[in-house]
Amino acid sequence: MNNGFWSMGGYARYVWPCFAGALVVLAWNVWSARRYHSRALMRAARAAIMAGDRS
Repeated sequence: MNNGFWSMGGYARYVWPCFAGALVVLAWNVWSARRYHSRALMRAARAAIMAGDRS
């Protein structure tokens, strides 16, 4: 690739950390959503078991 692309016209020190930060935030968002979903499934299963025991 062209070396000018990687240097971003002299703004690479500002651009690349922003890209890295955005990727970190997106990765955290996916991880957090999956974690919340799995915990919600466990809570729902536990509630279903408890509701079945009461009847």
